[in-house]
Amino acid sequence: MIYVHSMGRAARYYPHQPALTLSNESRVTFTQLHDRVKRLAAALVAKGFVASDRLALLLPNSPEYIELVYACSWLGVTAVPINARLSAAEIDGVLLDAKPRGLVRHSSLQILRFSFPGNSFSMNSP
Repeated sequence: MIYVHSMGRAARYYPHQPALTLSNESRVTFTQLHDRVKRLAAALVAKGFVASDRLALLLPNSPEYIELVYACSWLGVTAVPINARLSAAEIDGVLLDAKPRGLVRHSSLQILRFSFPGNSFSMNSP
């Protein structure tokens, strides 16, 4: 598990070291990242996600993407990354093939007309 071996270890040994640098040059420490991932994992559990479920991630390169990948790993949920530059038809193809239980889309991405029968969530930048 990625979470157990990298972020968990970093949070224990380097709690106050920067884990991420945000676009406004502020930094997130490993302890803060751990706490954010823990909250995201709890939110996924509240939405009914369990180990072996799939969660599609339609996000730009951002801290939220990293946090969600770690939250999925924490729970044993498979993250299904989707390139944000794909067309709606291509995204449909990925979703039909992967059959994820949910989809997370960043609010900065324009709303596409793709067909998705599962749970859809939108993320805003912090």
